[in-house]
Amino acid sequence: DGDIDALLSAFDALGQGLAVLTLVYGYSGVGKSTLVNEIHKPVIQKNGRFIAGKFDQFKRNLPYSAFIQAFREAVKQILTEPEAQIAYWKAQFLDAFGSIGQVIVDVIPEIELLIGKQPPAPPLGPTETQNRFNFILQRFVGLFAQPEHPLIIFLDDWQWADSASLNLLQLLVTHPDNQHLLLIGAYRENEVTAMHPLLSVVEAIEQSGVTVKRIALNPLTEADINAMIADTLHTTHAYVASLTALVVNKTGGNPFFVREFL
Repeated sequence: DGDIDALLSAFDALGQGLAVLTLVYGYSGVGKSTLVNEIHKPVIQKNGRFIAGKFDQFKRNLPYSAFIQAFREAVKQILTEPEAQIAYWKAQFLDAFGSIGQVIVDVIPEIELLIGKQPPAPPLGPTETQNRFNFILQRFVGLFAQPEHPLIIFLDDWQWADSASLNLLQLLVTHPDNQHLLLIGAYRENEVTAMHPLLSVVEAIEQSGVTVKRIALNPLTEADINAMIADTLHTTHAYVASLTALVVNKTGGNPFFVREFL
């Protein structure tokens, strides 16, 4: 409950300056993704838009994979809205992208259903192409991260993030137009060592003045597990004390292992 409150307070802090970055970390199976998904409904009830993506250890050669997954989800959400809302978003996108809409269509194909066929983007050199790509992704995020509908992007498994995604993370959360953006990143603590590039990027983000909140998830306590087992079996805490001790001994209190073992 305390960790959920911390996430919701980060959401409530939006609009008071720059974006907010919240990091949730712990061992595999400790419940990072489950925790973050608990704020999905409360955020929607406050007119927030919640989108999510996940890095994959076998797709590290695909830049921005988790971001693109989340952005595609955002467009799919729009496509389910009433016609008037779809027309509103179409106008917003066309205005924001101008003559380079094909750049965003190339990575988010669903957006073509909103803005129609786009002319080919003019060819540029490698550096200019990268800058143009970052610019259009920032415009895309900026349209969603507004006072009337803040944007929450949850990206899981940052221990497998590529360098381009780390650069985009820094760009988005430090951009002055993204005051209504909450970016939540989850990672396996045991796989992000002191030399991991994520930590240096987070340090640079903090130095730029962005609020960075950290939530460390620990294994369940014996009392937590005892309460859960007693509740599940509709009996007293004392009656399942020996079973609780066995579960703790076998699982170390890791929630995923607890559930699988039971």
